[in-house]
Amino acid sequence: MPSRRALRSSSISLFQRGARGRRFKSLPAGAAALALRGIPAGLAFAGIAIVPTTFAADAPNAVAATAAASKKPYTVPAGALGAALSDFASQAGVGVQIDTRLVEGVRTPGLNGTYTVSEGFAALLSGTNLEASESSAGVFLVRQRPASDNGVPEGAVLPTVKVSARNAPINPYGPTVGYVASTTTTAMKTDTPILETPQSVSVITREQMTQQDAQTLNAAVRYTAGVTPETRGGTATRYDLLTIRGFTADTYWNGLKLLQNGQYAVPQLDPYLMERIEVLKGPVSVLYGQAAAGGVLDQESKLPSREPLHDVGIEFGNYGHKQATFDFSGPFDQDGRYLYRLTALARSEDGQINTTRNERIAIAPSFTWRPDKDTSLTLLGLFQRDPRSTSYGSVPPEGSALFNPYGKLPIDFYDGDTGFERFSRTQESIGYQFAHNFNPDWTVRSNARYFHISQDYASVYSNGLESDFRTLDRGAISSQEQLNTFEIDNQLQGKFSTGPVHHTLLTGFDYQHIGSSWNMGFGAAPTLDILNPDYQQPIGPLDTALTRVRLNQYGLYAQDQMRYGPVILTLSGREDWTNTTTTNASDNSQIQQSARAFTKRAGLTYVFDNGIAPYVSYTESFSPQTGTDAGGKPFDPERAHQYEVGVKFQPNNYDALLTIAWFDLTRNNLLTPDANNPAFQAETGEARSRGVEVEAKASLSDSLNVTASYTYLDTKYIKDNSGLEGKYFAAVPQNQASAWAYYTQRRGPLAGLSAGAGVRYTGQTYSYDNSYKLSSFLLVDATLRYDLGRALPQLKGTEVYVNAQNLLNKHYVASCIYTTWCYFGYGRQVFAGANYHW
Repeated sequence: MPSRRALRSSSISLFQRGARGRRFKSLPAGAAALALRGIPAGLAFAGIAIVPTTFAADAPNAVAATAAASKKPYTVPAGALGAALSDFASQAGVGVQIDTRLVEGVRTPGLNGTYTVSEGFAALLSGTNLEASESSAGVFLVRQRPASDNGVPEGAVLPTVKVSARNAPINPYGPTVGYVASTTTTAMKTDTPILETPQSVSVITREQMTQQDAQTLNAAVRYTAGVTPETRGGTATRYDLLTIRGFTADTYWNGLKLLQNGQYAVPQLDPYLMERIEVLKGPVSVLYGQAAAGGVLDQESKLPSREPLHDVGIEFGNYGHKQATFDFSGPFDQDGRYLYRLTALARSEDGQINTTRNERIAIAPSFTWRPDKDTSLTLLGLFQRDPRSTSYGSVPPEGSALFNPYGKLPIDFYDGDTGFERFSRTQESIGYQFAHNFNPDWTVRSNARYFHISQDYASVYSNGLESDFRTLDRGAISSQEQLNTFEIDNQLQGKFSTGPVHHTLLTGFDYQHIGSSWNMGFGAAPTLDILNPDYQQPIGPLDTALTRVRLNQYGLYAQDQMRYGPVILTLSGREDWTNTTTTNASDNSQIQQSARAFTKRAGLTYVFDNGIAPYVSYTESFSPQTGTDAGGKPFDPERAHQYEVGVKFQPNNYDALLTIAWFDLTRNNLLTPDANNPAFQAETGEARSRGVEVEAKASLSDSLNVTASYTYLDTKYIKDNSGLEGKYFAAVPQNQASAWAYYTQRRGPLAGLSAGAGVRYTGQTYSYDNSYKLSSFLLVDATLRYDLGRALPQLKGTEVYVNAQNLLNKHYVASCIYTTWCYFGYGRQVFAGANYHW
């Protein structure tokens, strides 16, 4: 499905590659064209000139002319006109030149019959004011009919049209103008249009993150259906604590999982380094291996660009917030074979929790080499240093969610000890993305990454109030951790037909390795008088134990996306093997476990000509579990499965995507106390989440972007021996809703002024044991931006802004996830800054 996104520049961004991976030098922007080969139907593109797949520029003219004049059968699915024209040209072995402003938002019923090339073009263009004529041997030019034919007076000025700009599919992680992304690689590992994906997926674009000034992953997904962000409120800065459809989800980076050891060394990347975030909802083990049931949040890096980019910024705010950024990119050579990008950030601020601070330095270099038209290699690096981070602590229910005779606790209440508290994390990574096209139909890809975390953590945490309502019991914890991970994902993708059925076949092998160690200790800590706290009490040394873990996972997977006219059937299967060795360094004792799992997915989508696409799907996941039951039997992996039915709608006449989905998601084999032997656990637990999600994203013009969502969740423990059976999940609201709009004034005396505003509603949630409810809350966000270059030409490229999150400074309790732990939500955050772009 082509994207219909307005460029905000007078020039047209030109592709380097066709959808089947052939690279060409870009044509002049004034020509509004780009050379591509054989783009298949349904792929987004902009301003293109398609070179013949069979008859290249050096082919004999006579051969090309013969091919164009002969008749043969063609099958072109209904859909976007631009994609249909490119598909037809690919089948015919001819080229087509087209300015996509002419076909923006136009659809066609497709083609099924025997035609000459000219007749085929004429049939596809029937009912429009366009015609196709052979401008040279084997190359057809699509243009407006003369004024006498289309009713447009000669010399008349045509209205402004939007130009769609998409990166080539060999690099589908590129920028998206506006809020509406057309394709996703996360859901299918192929550049599949979202409209044709039989599972819910939401994309948060760079433009949306910038306009909302999202500085954490939680902040970036606040307006996304199905996501409950900041489940630990204002302490959610250190880790990306959120749920999807009521369950935890895995974070990915450029399609590879951010692996962790299950302790406190958890990867966290700064959103400023990202181009967009894709949220895939529900189990996805069929393509990714062991996975959390909630889904995947894939963070996609800013990648090197052919167009030069230079951007620097500074920002200040309350809580002593200070931030500086820069983002540079462009080619090293005129041909664009060597590209670079260098993105960096430095941030310092006080945490919302009293006495705490956030500090971060991050730099992400990347380099792309394109040695020939069919090959691309991108190297990606990362260094991110977090010397300090806000508290990971909590507040007791009494004084936050429940009555306390001494009154409410302040939202900056600190339960720790300043002399003992510490947190330091260093993350380093190097990886690559490689792609090579053997021919227009077959592509091989390989992505790999090494990731290292070094972390030192110590904290004093609360264990609940005593009966006097003012004495807080506390404990202490410390952990020094090292985490090293390596991943590689090798893929082979092919496109072919069996009769009238068109296939996109994906096969792959991936490998994940974790080597980690942690020296963790627990102990007692002095109590704290919440009315007269002493944060400098002596805390004795903790008893520590060193543990080492080695994990390996191997996976083989295959997927076939079969298209028959408007019907798309997707079948996927995967086999995984995992083995884990856990070593207690004190006595060198080891526990070895292995697991094997087969997972599958099936989806069916029907794409109507008007952009409506109903679908149904079934998908599974698994996650290995450590330990043994009372009989010494190792636990089987946790299993999850999901049924989903939905409808997606991508209108023809404006740039928008509307989705509605109903789902039933169940987790099995959960660990719960053994009913017959409570000293052990049994894998008999079960939990379920059912619900409805509605989401709309629209870039209604180059001035107005809108996103809105609603989520209903019914989450319960179905089987449990700890007293939770039949109860609702803690911190998961039944109802959530959000809406955000951002408008830029393009003309008149206020030209260059932008304003955005949004509301976020979170319904009532339950405490851990459902003994009480937490009140619902409504938060308001707003922003103002101004392009100074509109007022003073010498300041061209300079923008100033102010952004407020929780503008009304609503005080609320975000969640109570355990019997003694509750969390205040973020108070008002105000940021003001300036960016200079050239």
